[in-house]
Amino acid sequence: MNVSSKKGNNPEKWEKLLETLDEKLQLGLLEHLRRVTAYHIEDDILYVEPGSEADEEYLKRDSTFQQLEVLAADAIQIDKVKLKKLT
Repeated sequence: MNVSSKKGNNPEKWEKLLETLDEKLQLGLLEHLRRVTAYHIEDDILYVEPGSEADEEYLKRDSTFQQLEVLAADAIQIDKVKLKKLT
């Protein structure tokens, strides 16, 4: 089991998302998501807390964020992704 799957409430869906990214060769996005501090799936929303400021900057780019939403919708039926800001 991936270490990041222990950082959230739904390890099965999280692992499925990571596996989908790996299969689709979305390796940049995959690496940034593997380093998240925490994630939470509630209803059809995926909340992601980036692991670092660099990860946050990467994930909040418009093109990257849209790509994440599309891939998450396809892989685990998520309608929306929300990034938590680092403090």
